[in-house]
Amino acid sequence: MDELQIALTDLQNPNTEIKELALDKIGTLKPDNAFDIILPFLNDVDPEVRGTAACNLGYINDSKSIPYLIKLAETDSEEKVRSGALSALGNYKSDEVLRCLLNEVYREKKSRGPRQIVAKQLQNYNNSKSLDTLTFLLLEDEDVYVRIFAADSLFVLNRSGLQSVWKQALEDNCTYVTEVAEKAINNLQEIFKN
Repeated sequence: MDELQIALTDLQNPNTEIKELALDKIGTLKPDNAFDIILPFLNDVDPEVRGTAACNLGYINDSKSIPYLIKLAETDSEEKVRSGALSALGNYKSDEVLRCLLNEVYREKKSRGPRQIVAKQLQNYNNSKSLDTLTFLLLEDEDVYVRIFAADSLFVLNRSGLQSVWKQALEDNCTYVTEVAEKAINNLQEIFKN
């Protein structure tokens, strides 16, 4: 039996870990019908399996996955599954994905993971909505580990209009954030000199 056939057989196994390994194998092998094989597992009763399925929809890089990942990110009851779906969306770039990322920032906060994922991915969207949301996360989020991700992404998108944001970030109680802010301000000053 070849690897794909073994994985397909293992997907029917009641053992969650075996199912997850089989989903990972499908994501690695990327057969032509990978999307169709993985999709039903987004509805599995086990959140670990749903999360693994979401991650593998990201790996196969099939744009048909986008609406399903967005729905999972927006509606799954398990934060870990939602985080997996948000991470998988990092393999795609579209207006729908951006909308999902922006909405995530303003939903009820339960843990830092989803906001960190969003802060990291927003650097892939060089537009005012992304900049505004990263600014909000940098200056307003109470979690330092979210602010760190926001600072890194905002630094990637650095431009003159962010100078006042960086000056405010110099007041952050996190040394890493203030160091990124100083570096960003220095970079902008160098640009203006030239």
